[in-house]
Amino acid sequence: MTTTTSTGLRRPSWRDPRLGLGVLLVAGSVALGSWIIGEANRTVEVYAAPEVLTPGEALAVEDLAVVQVGLAGAQDLYLLPGQLPEEELVITRTVHAGEIVPVSAVGPAAGVDVRTVAVPITTALAETIAPGSQVDLWVTMPDDDASAGAAAAGEPELLVEAVEVAAIAEDTSLFAGPGTMQAHLLVDVADLPGVLAATSADAPIAVVPLPGSGAA
Repeated sequence: MTTTTSTGLRRPSWRDPRLGLGVLLVAGSVALGSWIIGEANRTVEVYAAPEVLTPGEALAVEDLAVVQVGLAGAQDLYLLPGQLPEEELVITRTVHAGEIVPVSAVGPAAGVDVRTVAVPITTALAETIAPGSQVDLWVTMPDDDASAGAAAAGEPELLVEAVEVAAIAEDTSLFAGPGTMQAHLLVDVADLPGVLAATSADAPIAVVPLPGSGAA
């Protein structure tokens, strides 16, 4: 007579190391998931610009908005309430309306390498550009070689390109006509001599907006 011996599956014991490893893996996955969800929902307060801020403009906290963001590392990259240094700071690069203010966009006034130059513009042109827009400057210098009765102006020349508009204001000077406007332009220090020479020579300067950078 043949006897058949059947081997059944043994139930794992709590002393089985594989069971302990499985419990640790499940617990670790739950903890990691909870941490990821918590980090995703964590927000921090940062400063944002309600309006365009241009280089050289004094940093005034009361003019900034406080918003909640969920950016990782925001405390290192962006301007946070309560963490401003005591010394006076200015905007060193343009911060557009609604943009979070980066730490790299503020600094001492000595770090600003542009200067503001006012150029007359028409009212119609003033409606097409705004602070933060970029424009090219063209100048028509007097032609010193022109003979009597000939045109006294030479050909228009590109004076400087991609100059940023800091502000648009009404021209209140004594010789300005009614409704005359001025564009306050941020001119790089390296380009300043040429621009000042053109303005001092009363040479006509044309402000030409760059496509896609006009008023919204």
